[in-house]
Amino acid sequence: MDSRKKAVLLIGSLVSVILIIVACATQPIAPVEAEPVVTAKPETVPPEKKEPVSPYDVDIKPLTTAECGPCHFSIFNQIRHEGGRHRIDCVQCHEKFHAYNPIRQNWKEIMPRCETCHGIFHGDKFAACAQCHSNPHAPKTQMAMTPEFAKMCGDCHAKVGQELKQNPSKHTKVACSMCHHDRHGYIPSCMECHRPHVEKQTDPECLSCHPVHSPININYAHTVPNAVCGSCHGAVFNKLEASASRHRLVTCAQCHSKHKYIPTCEECHGKPHGEGLLKKFPNCLQCHIDVHDLPTKSASR
Repeated sequence: MDSRKKAVLLIGSLVSVILIIVACATQPIAPVEAEPVVTAKPETVPPEKKEPVSPYDVDIKPLTTAECGPCHFSIFNQIRHEGGRHRIDCVQCHEKFHAYNPIRQNWKEIMPRCETCHGIFHGDKFAACAQCHSNPHAPKTQMAMTPEFAKMCGDCHAKVGQELKQNPSKHTKVACSMCHHDRHGYIPSCMECHRPHVEKQTDPECLSCHPVHSPININYAHTVPNAVCGSCHGAVFNKLEASASRHRLVTCAQCHSKHKYIPTCEECHGKPHGEGLLKKFPNCLQCHIDVHDLPTKSASR
């Protein structure tokens, strides 16, 4: 009996162990949580405190034009629009600046001199540059036409003076400042003195016939309207306009290729009649009477 009991107990114990093992195997395994990784924070190094530097210990460049402009804005703006070749860095001329002393009256000492860059450009006769170029910041656009200045026009504009003398006209007798009155370089309209030949005539149209410094040396294109000629030659123009002949359809300039030039009939018409008739009437106007109002078969147009 004792051995049987022992065997039963042993078998029961083994079965219990097996059941426990099976039960444990069927249970889900809880995931193992990873431990958080702790990263070491870098140590913050406080910035070094810089000692303030004196501006006198630093190399400072001269003022730039952009720095001059905000205080001297009117001059800067004038140079921008009218400076021409003087649109350069201010310090190229003004090597000394902010140095005027009213006690010393050192204006001439600190102001730049024209001849430093330009030399005596117009010769010894015009050594005082500021008499003409009164504003160095607008050296050409603000040259006032003074009586003294007007006396010297021919020294620089010699070709214009020669043209006026070689082609005498009323323009030759007029002082330069009468036309170029406001300032040097001012170009007046022809209509300031002259009435136009036709209504709404423009200056370019005037100059296409009349060179301004030799106005009676007239040249024109053959397309110039007859009305332009008619403003001076009114009687002939009106006669031609009223004529029934084909000459009315021709521009004055086609026959009168140069001002005051009188053409011969043969230039256009050749010899339209036989030798006998031409010998008897060598002058065309003996029959055709008036070149601007030729006789026609019909008196009407």
